[in-house]
Amino acid sequence: MLNFCSLSSGSSGNSLFVETENTKVLVDVGLSCKKIEEALSTIEKDPNSIDAILITHEHYDHVGGLDDLRPFCRFGEVPIYAEA
Repeated sequence: MLNFCSLSSGSSGNSLFVETENTKVLVDVGLSCKKIEEALSTIEKDPNSIDAILITHEHYDHVGGLDDLRPFCRFGEVPIYAEA
């Protein structure tokens, strides 16, 4: 099973939710924590269930919400993958 949902797409912020049977990943976090939580709630997903965050590239509309996520989804425990 693979679930894929665009939480937001555009110059104001990009974020995708990808889920398999065992893993839930946010791809890009170009939105504020509040907006990501609201978007996840519309698809009935718990923000605290996120297993990882994947950053595709460093443009602000893909990383703008990253600092805001510190209190979000067990931030200290959730790995963030990005190219250096």
